[in-house]
Amino acid sequence: MILTIEDIRKYLTYRLPGEDAHIPMSPMGRGRSSEALSRSINHRESAVALIIYEYQNELKCILTERSPYRGMHSGEICFPGGKMEESDEDLKQTAMRESVEEIGLKYEGFELLGKLTPVFIPVSNFSIQPFVFYYTQAPVFVPNIREVAEIFTFPIQQLFEKDIIKKTRIKLSGNRVLDDTPYFDINNKVVWGATALILHEFKRIFSNG
Repeated sequence: MILTIEDIRKYLTYRLPGEDAHIPMSPMGRGRSSEALSRSINHRESAVALIIYEYQNELKCILTERSPYRGMHSGEICFPGGKMEESDEDLKQTAMRESVEEIGLKYEGFELLGKLTPVFIPVSNFSIQPFVFYYTQAPVFVPNIREVAEIFTFPIQQLFEKDIIKKTRIKLSGNRVLDDTPYFDINNKVVWGATALILHEFKRIFSNG
């Protein structure tokens, strides 16, 4: 399937696959976000930006690798994003602001295409609202090294390759281990967890795989 920005904009107006599309990429034992969220207390709102841009007639998506820190998400692959601040008008503003701060994009380059189904992360008590943006300029990346170790991109078409989804053993803090965890193998990096759930719903919009 060869996607265009017009295709993505159109499909995002349809009914989303929702949490059914999260389940195939969920770590073992993890339930639906809505069920976990209903049991949470004082969860925090956050947003991420799935940013698409065009380069040499090919649509690409942006991911980052977190800088190492003493926390449960150190070094993980993720979308630009973070928690909502009091100064943010809404979660869309949160996603854009974090993208500007983390990877150096410009506010005027963002065009909202739509949003995806929220994902709740019990271990950090964050509800994540994913937004899909088209970045209308040629991106010039300026990483915030305190938060971002690496910025990398990949062709959207790669999501539809047969062997992009694999399973592996994930080592967590506190000597915890998640066996047979599904992930996207993107640029030889393990993209799992919330980022994988979001990518899988995005993929499912256009296919059944």
